[in-house]
Amino acid sequence: MIIERMTFQAKYGQGDALVSLFREFNRTHAKKHGLSTAKIYTDFTGEMFTVIVDTAFKDLADMAAEQAKNEALYGDPAFQKWFARMEPLIRSGSRQLISSVRA
Repeated sequence: MIIERMTFQAKYGQGDALVSLFREFNRTHAKKHGLSTAKIYTDFTGEMFTVIVDTAFKDLADMAAEQAKNEALYGDPAFQKWFARMEPLIRSGSRQLISSVRA
């Protein structure tokens, strides 16, 4: 299994607004475009206003297939409006690909 982990630092006080937008994405854009529903996490300790979005894939082929759907998503006017609402909330972000290890 591969996890794509995107970690965002929301601007001060904007963490809840960013979480709301990712929940909206799961309900609308993910379903409409056949994308996986992401798990959303927030900071419990550490840097404040951290929002983490994890998406799980069976393997690299599954991830590549989803990436093709994501690329098509950028041409959707509804997604572009959603993304424009997200951009002003974010200070920075990073992306990791992590995999599970069998014991």
